[in-house]
Amino acid sequence: MLPETLIQQMSHGWIHAPIASLIYHRSGRAELINLAGMELLQYLPEEATQAQLHYNLHRDPSLQAPLTKNAITSAFEGKKSRIGELDYELLNVHARPSGKHIVARLNLAPLRVEEKTGDYIVAFFTDITSQVTMRRELDSRKHEIQLAEQQQEAMRAEIEARSAPVVPVLPGILVLPLVGAVDSRRAEYVLNCLLEAASEHSADTLLLDVTGIPVVDTAVANYLLQAIKALKLLGTDTIVVGISPEIAQTLVQLGLRLEDITTRADLQSGLQTALRRQGQVIRARS
Repeated sequence: MLPETLIQQMSHGWIHAPIASLIYHRSGRAELINLAGMELLQYLPEEATQAQLHYNLHRDPSLQAPLTKNAITSAFEGKKSRIGELDYELLNVHARPSGKHIVARLNLAPLRVEEKTGDYIVAFFTDITSQVTMRRELDSRKHEIQLAEQQQEAMRAEIEARSAPVVPVLPGILVLPLVGAVDSRRAEYVLNCLLEAASEHSADTLLLDVTGIPVVDTAVANYLLQAIKALKLLGTDTIVVGISPEIAQTLVQLGLRLEDITTRADLQSGLQTALRRQGQVIRARS
């Protein structure tokens, strides 16, 4: 039977307190529950009394995890305990799973009754379902955004790889046809591709075909000049082919020095120049 001392301890303020709380006996009985606790557990006052007859703290399916059971044991031993972010399944009036879940934070504290502890504890339930649901949704969205960014980056890398196809056409001779607009990002990628390909194939000559480039600005032009100079350091000469009148005029207006760069009108004449440097010629079969 519940001691009168304990009943007196639990004042009117506790009954109407905004935080859900229950008092348990060491046997597992739920001795008292305040109004917020009834609301949290979804009991009417008359149902709460019936639920207390069937419920046992030590048999609650949601409280069987080792850390949770240890926290309950510690509370009965006189130590305050805390169980954070507990997935709690509400029980019906017969103490059977209802299928309804909340996420709760549970604080346990020993109760001193008749100058001793160990017989009773009070449990404070804080419903954090909405906060956890929002956090999980944000985490899920964040994960989706990360996946989308990874896919976008993979697509960008694939597009860039296809936008700078360095092709070995003959021993020691590489061809890079550039098509479409070239911005600073793509120009930098092209530079890296050229250096890797020239080193990998020990190329003597690179034919840089700019026939398909509509416009070249200062930044892109400087990147291309850097590429040509860097290739020269690796022992690879560059022949630029397919410079349109518009690009030629732009390069002149930009004041870029092109005296040391070999240019040819088209890819065919550029390839013939590269072969002559190797002491070879292309002859038509009779």
